[in-house]
Amino acid sequence: MTIQQAFLKTILDESSKHSIAQLFIHKGTCGEATDIVSVCEELGIIELAMSLNAKIIETSCDGRCWAAPSVTAQKNNDRGASYSRRFDRIDLGVNLKELGEVLDLSTVHNVFDDGATGLTSRFGQLDGSLLAAVELGAYGVAEKVFQQDQKSILSKIEESKLSGRGGAHFPTGLKWKLAAQNEGPRYLVVNAEEGEPGVFKDRHLLEADPHRLIEGILICCYAVGVEKAFVYINGQAHKGIESFMTALEQARNSGITGPEFLPEKMTVDIEVRAGAGGYVCGEESVILNSIEGARPVPRFKPPFATDQGLWGMPTVINNVETLAAVTTLWQDFPPPTKLVSLSGNIARPGVYEVPADGTLSWNGFLLSVGAELETVPAILLGGPSGTFVHRDKFEEQIEMKNIGAGGIFVLSPNSSVKEITNSLAGYNERESCGECTPCREGTMRLTELLQQETVDLKKVEELIEVMEEASLCMLGGMAGRPVKSAIENFPATWISTER
Repeated sequence: MTIQQAFLKTILDESSKHSIAQLFIHKGTCGEATDIVSVCEELGIIELAMSLNAKIIETSCDGRCWAAPSVTAQKNNDRGASYSRRFDRIDLGVNLKELGEVLDLSTVHNVFDDGATGLTSRFGQLDGSLLAAVELGAYGVAEKVFQQDQKSILSKIEESKLSGRGGAHFPTGLKWKLAAQNEGPRYLVVNAEEGEPGVFKDRHLLEADPHRLIEGILICCYAVGVEKAFVYINGQAHKGIESFMTALEQARNSGITGPEFLPEKMTVDIEVRAGAGGYVCGEESVILNSIEGARPVPRFKPPFATDQGLWGMPTVINNVETLAAVTTLWQDFPPPTKLVSLSGNIARPGVYEVPADGTLSWNGFLLSVGAELETVPAILLGGPSGTFVHRDKFEEQIEMKNIGAGGIFVLSPNSSVKEITNSLAGYNERESCGECTPCREGTMRLTELLQQETVDLKKVEELIEVMEEASLCMLGGMAGRPVKSAIENFPATWISTER
């Protein structure tokens, strides 16, 4: 009996005891911020669920951050089809009679998004147990992958054209192949720092579906020949750390990270490191120094991490979402998708999974999340190193190469692009580690130039060019990117001397 079959037997035994309705209470960062448990108690929701013999499950935010506090009532019908009804912003009141009918009669429609095999498919549906994760498909892909040889897996990753989801979009298959061809020991570093403002999709992944990340780690370790993996998590992502540590302990205790599940002769040790936070700590070579106990500053390149990374050994550095996306490549999955963190002047902020293959326009996406397009002057992609998309370009299609790390901030009608740009420049100045002169002095000088009553655009452009070419890492190299974009998209905003 394989470990997957053993899990399946346990699941079937468990489900036979609980053929009742379920009430999912969406906690996580969003739920706790809106005091979801107290709200449920005050409105009598917990008492009602108990009176109907419903199973009460505390789960994560499901990505619909705008709706918190919220609950989802769910029950299977006689044919096994799942019916659910979601109650949003229940602090504003909820029709308890209607909730009772949902739990008792299963009369409502299925409201979960399409694309059941996507990265968000298990968001808000897990109870924090390994059993629930496996029941919804966790580790099933890894079990299939482990039956293939490493060369086949590397070819599959390359053929999929999966690219890094941390913002750089470097081909994942090439990175894995470069590391695999070098003599070991080899390391894997998972970048879960996510220090940039307006980006929170990795934290949601850690909170909502940590076993998907562990599964992606195991697949990478098998394909590349890695025996030691470090998961570097932003120290301020408390819920993410807690959720991942719990899942990792479950995987260890069940044998998933040991010989009971892994291919013969494969061993993997997964260690969690918490960073101190800071924008520059998301730079991959800074993470390497931090893990080694050195000063957290960028390294010169080359050599690159795939040749000489941690302690001079071949190292793969992947973003959380990248490794999570690996688990979808052996499924019947739609075209490439990207997790985006949506905030700003929008009716429904949260985490969304969107197609990034040119089939969806910005207009289409914004309308789907409740935007009033006539009130949106622009959106900012990528925060402090991002770019503006003017409303005149909302018909353009969303493509992976243009979406960065996935942070999307929607500007309001009265937004001052100049103030926003100055704020981003000031942030980059404060977050500079000071290791190299182009960034340390350049970000300070850029801030000063932008604060002048008359902005000398020629000097701004010359300074940005120097920072792009000479900075040690991309904090300095891309610090001028939003400035250039703002000047290009909103030329009337800037009072300039002659170029």
